[in-house]
Amino acid sequence: ATTLGNSNSVPSTDTWNGKGYCAELNTKFVGIGVVGKLAAGNLFTGNYVRTDGTNGILHFGRPFTGRPTKLKGHWKCKVEKISHSSSEFAHLKGQPDTCVVYVALADWNDQYEIRTNPNNRQLFNKNDEHVIAYGTIESAKTIANWQDFEITLEYRATNRKPKYILIVASASKYGDYFTGGDGTTLWVDDFSLEWDY
Repeated sequence: ATTLGNSNSVPSTDTWNGKGYCAELNTKFVGIGVVGKLAAGNLFTGNYVRTDGTNGILHFGRPFTGRPTKLKGHWKCKVEKISHSSSEFAHLKGQPDTCVVYVALADWNDQYEIRTNPNNRQLFNKNDEHVIAYGTIESAKTIANWQDFEITLEYRATNRKPKYILIVASASKYGDYFTGGDGTTLWVDDFSLEWDY
């Protein structure tokens, strides 16, 4: 988005408790006329590495060795109908977009590289053998007022130690495929990890 215009992931003072800032993540079509791409507003633990044409290369995850049981936070969203899609998700056009937040613990040896270019695409797979625990929430309906959320991490292995934590929030679930609704917006605030043991 920032290649062709202003950032679509910005701070906002519209917070759940009226203090500080939250993250406002906007899905928008970026370009001139019909030439351009849909960019899903997103936030993730990791690094933006570089832009490959109009595609992104990211490194997912931050070093982390704890074993939390939950991710808590606050969210609201404005969901639009899917207006733009890649060819493999053309059947979703006209259906409601889906906002998503997910968390994963993994024992990758390094950060996980994400590539959105269809020619050498590599995206996060929750079923990757290195993913130790995973949890998610989604909404395909507008949530007009701030709500608390709680994501329970489902552990697949308790005898392996995490090396990385990945937290992702995206206004459009299929944003990696440049699929979503122009104008869909997700607000997130005040994340915390919980240990219930």
